[in-house]
Amino acid sequence: MDVDQKSVSNQTNKITYTHIKTGGPRICFMFSGLGYTYEKPLLYYVTMLMLKHGIDVVHIHYTYPKELMTKSTDEIADVMMKDIDLVLQDVLSHNDYKNIIFAGKSLGTIPLIQRVMKDEVYKDAVMLLLTPLLTRSELFKSLLESTYKGLLVIGTRDHYYTEEVYQLKTNTMNIQVIKNADHSLDVLYNPTESLKALETVLNGIEQLL
Repeated sequence: MDVDQKSVSNQTNKITYTHIKTGGPRICFMFSGLGYTYEKPLLYYVTMLMLKHGIDVVHIHYTYPKELMTKSTDEIADVMMKDIDLVLQDVLSHNDYKNIIFAGKSLGTIPLIQRVMKDEVYKDAVMLLLTPLLTRSELFKSLLESTYKGLLVIGTRDHYYTEEVYQLKTNTMNIQVIKNADHSLDVLYNPTESLKALETVLNGIEQLL
């Protein structure tokens, strides 16, 4: 297994990423949350699961001020895609992958839903939407119209949770609603239940792989 740290840039943007290579034909691009990085439990174990299945992983390392969240959903998506596109183009132009998986956490689901899932280039990709910001109406509308296969996970104590999530069960996305889990998919003050929630998510992802 090889691990490459790279940076890519154009005239206006520069971004770094970590490319973990197993030598397999599949790749998972991961988009972290605003403060939920790749070392946190959910993304750490999703990474381990990908590597277990011989899937290469790319961690995209972006940082944005909290003020970004005050912008419109499309403005956020545009800002982030200027960075993300640099990484996608660099990785995919130098490697011949047969299948692509995208995994987004929280903030990372915005460009995934609003841009990547509307790009015909990625129409066959599998989408993993971990605690998407469902209370943003633009995101919810996009998900209702989506035909992508994948998994959407959210907890009932997440401040972005809405009971309308059950409307999404009519499309091709698998929906996991975890009782009492918060935005980190933790069950407050209950480590055993938090670990069970993590196991539920990993099992749901494994079924897709």
